[in-house]
Amino acid sequence: MTSAPGLAPQQRATYREVLANRRFRLLFVTRTLTVTADSLRIMTLSVLVFPTTGSPLLGALTFGVGFLPQLAGSLFLGSLADRARPRRLVAAGYGLQCAAAAVMGGPTYRWRRSWSSSPPWPA
Repeated sequence: MTSAPGLAPQQRATYREVLANRRFRLLFVTRTLTVTADSLRIMTLSVLVFPTTGSPLLGALTFGVGFLPQLAGSLFLGSLADRARPRRLVAAGYGLQCAAAAVMGGPTYRWRRSWSSSPPWPA
């Protein structure tokens, strides 16, 4: 087993030591917020599709399709992590994720604004 540079071979880093680093703490917090927001986005779209269409299959497909960008990114963009600068790559990934969420949420926003006083599904 290898250890981090500067640590004795038998000594492991604690959470306190790792989170004391300001850059790592910022990365950890932003990644936690991103995962939470992504999970809420996938769940929200699935919940909107199900009552709109009345189809459990379409709701489930919407939920599953929400994970395709992670799958595609891990398969096809993994080698890019070795070649690009990490900060730029993380910022570009978050920007792309934000743009994709805006594209998916845009039609939903316009559709919801066009409702009359009641939603299209029964209460």
